[in-house]
Amino acid sequence: MVIIIMATTDFGVNLAEVQKYQPDIASFGITDFDTQLQFAEDDVIRQIREEWWERYRHTVRYKDITKITSLELVNSKLTDAQWKRCVVYKALAEYIMPQLTKWKTPEGDNDAFQVQIDFYRASYATEFQAILRDGVEYDEDGDSTVSNSEKEPIHHLRLVR
Repeated sequence: MVIIIMATTDFGVNLAEVQKYQPDIASFGITDFDTQLQFAEDDVIRQIREEWWERYRHTVRYKDITKITSLELVNSKLTDAQWKRCVVYKALAEYIMPQLTKWKTPEGDNDAFQVQIDFYRASYATEFQAILRDGVEYDEDGDSTVSNSEKEPIHHLRLVR
């Protein structure tokens, strides 16, 4: 039997990445999470566009009004390694753990999977904000290296006018 491990389209996240954070994830009866990982990656990219790209292109790089409307985020210019953990946390919190939970135990308490949903949801939010504060790596010139000028932190602790 040959097992083909698929990876997400932009950041290359696969089951092996998930198992780094949740080693027993394939032992609960579901062994294929490719769709859930892709959904999570799409969600992360959407949030990057909402929270980072708009501010980056308007205030940091493209102050010329004629360029602003035509520029789109190029997903392949983001650094894979910077976003893999976010995708894993998002997938576990929003797509994988909800498939595994029974939602309530007979006693009315949360089951272990619901507790993990809350943990991974909080971990995702923390990780995403940490990346924004540290600086999103975006290979703007496409030379396969991210220079210091291509790693722009977005500070939420100061007033931006």
